[in-house]
Amino acid sequence: MDEHTHETEGPSLKERIVAVLRAKNFSYSELVNYLGTSEEALDQALADSTIEIRTLEQISKELRIPLYSFFRDPSLLGGDESDEQAYYNVNIWAPSEIQLLTENDRLRKEIEQLKLELAKKELLIQSIEEQFKNRK
Repeated sequence: MDEHTHETEGPSLKERIVAVLRAKNFSYSELVNYLGTSEEALDQALADSTIEIRTLEQISKELRIPLYSFFRDPSLLGGDESDEQAYYNVNIWAPSEIQLLTENDRLRKEIEQLKLELAKKELLIQSIEEQFKNRK
């Protein structure tokens, strides 16, 4: 029974925080520096559940997620949070949501790169057409 419970627990608090960091293009090291602690100390506090509320508050401010999101039960989350502002719309309890945000961000960057490449190719084509016209 314990094994089953462990499987359904989902990602740890650290894993959730790291997923949000990744989605917002921050590293765990940057968060540690912001908090003024060491990775080992933060890891230990997260693993032992001895992290202080003020540290969680600092993390929530830096990641722009609500402090209460660290405490709410993921199984009790309803789908209707439409009255909340977008600032509070990060559900750290849903790894698939974080993964989707990360993937969307990655795809946006890839589209921007492709647009740049396309613009370069168009300039090259124009240049070649000009050279071809000048030869006639």
